[in-house]
Amino acid sequence: QNNRHKHAGYSIMTTMATFSVWLIAFFGLAQAWIPTFKVDQRGGITRLHGSENGDSAWPTLSSSTSTAAVSQSIGQAGTDGYSVTRQPLSRSNWDPNAAPENEAPLLLEDGSQFSASGGGISIDDEQWWVSKAGSTGKSSLEGQKKTVARPTRKEETEEEELDLFKRTFETLDYPRVLRSLREDHATTMPARNILAGRQPSNRKRTDREKNAYQPFLSNSAQSSRERYRAVQEMDWLLKGRDDESCVVLPSQEYFYRNRKGHKESLIGRGAPMGGNSFSLEPILQAASTGGLVLESPQLMEITNAMGQMQDLQSWGKALTKVTELEFVGLPKLAGSIDFNETLYDVLYNAMDDEGRLSGKTFPTVGRLRTRVKALRGDILQTLEGLVQIASVQSKLALESGGALFSETSGRLVIPLAADSKASTVGIVHDTSRSGKTVYVEPTEIVGPTNELRQAEGELRSEEARIWRYLTQNVLANQRALETSLYAVGQLDLVRARLQLGQSWQGIVPTVKEEGVISLRNARHPVLLLRKLDNIVGSDVNLGANGNQGLVLTGPNSGGKTVILKLLGLMALLSRAGVPVPASPGGDPRVDFFDPILADIGDIQSTTSDLSTFSGHMLVCKQVLENAGENALVLMDELGSGTDPQQGVAIAQAILESLVEANARVAITTHYGPLKNLAAADDRFAVGGMQFVRGRPTYKLLPGTVGESFALAVAERLELPQSVLSRANDLLDSDTRQMGELIQELEDQKLLIEEQASEMEEKKRELGRMEFELKERQVKVEKEQLNIRRKEARKFAKDLEEKERVLEDILSKLKSDPSRRIVAKSWDDIKFVKRDALNEAENVPSVLAQKKKAAKAIEEASAEMVPLSQLSDGLKPDLKEGDAVVICKNGPLFGRDGKFVKSNGKRIEVVVNNMNVAFKLSEVAMPPKNRAPMGHQKNSGSPQGKSGSRAVQKALAQERAAKSNEWDASRKSSAQGDGKVAMRTQANTVDVRGCNLMEAQERIKDKFSMTLMQGRGNPTVYVLHGHGTGGVLKSKVRQWLRHERQLVKQFSPADAADGGDAYTRVELK
Repeated sequence: QNNRHKHAGYSIMTTMATFSVWLIAFFGLAQAWIPTFKVDQRGGITRLHGSENGDSAWPTLSSSTSTAAVSQSIGQAGTDGYSVTRQPLSRSNWDPNAAPENEAPLLLEDGSQFSASGGGISIDDEQWWVSKAGSTGKSSLEGQKKTVARPTRKEETEEEELDLFKRTFETLDYPRVLRSLREDHATTMPARNILAGRQPSNRKRTDREKNAYQPFLSNSAQSSRERYRAVQEMDWLLKGRDDESCVVLPSQEYFYRNRKGHKESLIGRGAPMGGNSFSLEPILQAASTGGLVLESPQLMEITNAMGQMQDLQSWGKALTKVTELEFVGLPKLAGSIDFNETLYDVLYNAMDDEGRLSGKTFPTVGRLRTRVKALRGDILQTLEGLVQIASVQSKLALESGGALFSETSGRLVIPLAADSKASTVGIVHDTSRSGKTVYVEPTEIVGPTNELRQAEGELRSEEARIWRYLTQNVLANQRALETSLYAVGQLDLVRARLQLGQSWQGIVPTVKEEGVISLRNARHPVLLLRKLDNIVGSDVNLGANGNQGLVLTGPNSGGKTVILKLLGLMALLSRAGVPVPASPGGDPRVDFFDPILADIGDIQSTTSDLSTFSGHMLVCKQVLENAGENALVLMDELGSGTDPQQGVAIAQAILESLVEANARVAITTHYGPLKNLAAADDRFAVGGMQFVRGRPTYKLLPGTVGESFALAVAERLELPQSVLSRANDLLDSDTRQMGELIQELEDQKLLIEEQASEMEEKKRELGRMEFELKERQVKVEKEQLNIRRKEARKFAKDLEEKERVLEDILSKLKSDPSRRIVAKSWDDIKFVKRDALNEAENVPSVLAQKKKAAKAIEEASAEMVPLSQLSDGLKPDLKEGDAVVICKNGPLFGRDGKFVKSNGKRIEVVVNNMNVAFKLSEVAMPPKNRAPMGHQKNSGSPQGKSGSRAVQKALAQERAAKSNEWDASRKSSAQGDGKVAMRTQANTVDVRGCNLMEAQERIKDKFSMTLMQGRGNPTVYVLHGHGTGGVLKSKVRQWLRHERQLVKQFSPADAADGGDAYTRVELK
């Protein structure tokens, strides 16, 4: 019996072994036939092996295939003659010059899990926000699969009541504005998240965090003003000026230094985002919630974003140093960035330029990498040497033509013939399918390979530790990073608000808390976003002049609902800090409203048994419960959908209740009693939509009651004429007459507006023409100025040449002041002077002035008759002191003088306190009614006050020279008579304030000029003053005692000539 049990057990074991072999074979075939895939961390799918058409690389097994053959196939699955575990040598993996690359660990918890692909972590943004919003973290699709019991009637009503605010946004088309901001203007992920109302979980926040996490819509008037302030500051930066105050910001004066130390200008550019999207929330969530280890791509993205945050911080601090304009809003937002410099340095230095862990920062990693590379090089070198040995070459199996070196489980093997005693060469790791070739790891590389595997394991463990360390550092600063991201998003939204406002030529309104909307030429934002043509603007006023309600009237399809939505959107834009599309005239104002409630369109529902009227009443109930002070209520066709009389009564009662709650309300209506409400109640105003020549203009006319024009609208929509005629007959005569009168009045008003518009256009055209004329005048003046400048430059250049000639002459005089040199130099100077004056007179501008001056002289000369031309009977008997006028051309022309005495054909006259002799033809009696000319500046000068400076200087020198000639002539005659020369300005040199050397130079130059005149008994007066202790005076006189070459004698001047403050010097 025991033998039977043993035999039965043996049979069972044999059967199970056979079954196991077939089962293994089956799975091996399945592995080869069916493609095998892996799912990486990114959700991507990668084929491991198996062909796409299902064909196996294995031989087909028939029913006659033996168990031994199947057993031989186990472990041999693969393609191209290689098994699954054995592959050809990868030179990139064994390159001794390449740094080893290891996969980062998958999870933060220490373990053996590693990333399957080594790729980056990528969590979909939508999934991230879903996980943030829900406590379970399940997606919205999973939530939709749940079976929910149908709510009761009460629950349905409560759900619809809670949708009132969402309904308001949708009916006002506010999501369309948000979509434009999100898709067209916002450039960063945090900004888009703020627009979508997504924020991290609620928690107690610091002041810095409150600035970063503020919602897109403000919750106070002050908050709206701060948003607009930041938008205005961004506009100043981009334009480089403030148009309102005309203040210009110097672009070269203000800059900040980026993280690399480079100077970046503040003016002409916005916040330095660097093109970074700042999409870090999915990365942080993957690490904090998913427990995943961050790898190089994610850490580098965090590092780049932090570097840009550092630049934004520096940019915000630099704005506070601008003095021309005060920057407040932008620095406040930039100051909300919580930058951790230590974390930035750790991440920045952790990786090298190729994104791998830096061996310099982490020496252990560098040492292990060096060890791995060295071992790989040694193993390859040893293996290549072995195959060159004759005994080994004789055993190589090269018939298959495959690679000489293969790799199995990280160990290198070579193909040897199965009958060549391969076991003596090394360890057999694999066998070919035919069994004729074995793959052997030579004994010489077994030890080094073991060392390599150990070094690679140590390297992988060290790198895994560092990746976890870096990830944990990031998570420790997650809150600061999230705060900084949202601060960046707020800065991005400032620029987005400005760009959207500029796209529709928006303005920044005044924001208060008094419930006022007052705008000129306001245009509907959504119509502007749709880029429609000929969008009509309207003047809107709500809450101004004490009214709290606005009743909009007019025809169907006339634009009443557009105005209603316009009011709501303007209030929302004001809370969002977006410039509103309106004209800047007047005092544009959009106050803070909260809540903003709108009932536009029907909410009837067959499932909820709601009719049009009951749906409106449901909304009205919620409006009355929520509306209060600072509320804005917009209701379309209030009281419609039921009996007109009862509907009017309910509508008026609702309106009165809302204004009593101090809310602001605007409605549209066709009901006559509501249209007349403004006349009976001062709290309401009325406005009508313009309707001209059977068509609406979509323009609001404040203060007018708009007719419904139902028949005209029906006719425009091509209702049958027979129906229109019958409807017109059914109208009572008063209603029909009133409609015709209103239509005629509207037509006449339009005509007047067209005429006024034409007049305004002509006025603008005249203004443009006047402006163009002024521009041309300025252009001509600039051209004339350029011509004069060219003349002046040319003349100045010529004068410089003359000055060089004069300097040469003076140099000669100083080196050899003999009378011969002086005389020759005097002739040279006269030539230079005549040449300069000729050039000055030939300047075009001077020629024109000369003509004008000559004409004036001619007119003045016509009134003055010289004494020589008077007949004997008309010649006056002049006595000493009688007034005469000089009529000789020159610097004294037109000057008054006093008769002294007559010397035959000459008379002596006192002019400018000097006695001068004139011919009778050079003196005349003063004309009657003539103003004295003795003190007129430049009288008789051909040049007057105009001409270039160089010309005036040259002519002034000419007049001075002629005046000096008169003085010299007078002194010469006086000295010739043996009289002492009187001190004049022409013979005086002022050396006050000079040291002795400077005084000597001035005195010598004056001596030379005096000697060049060639007059007898030349005299010069030196004005040195008394000074402190008379130092300069004593030194000058001491020097004159030794200057015997030119000085004949000297002495203090007479009291009449200035006394001891002057020294009178007679020259040889």
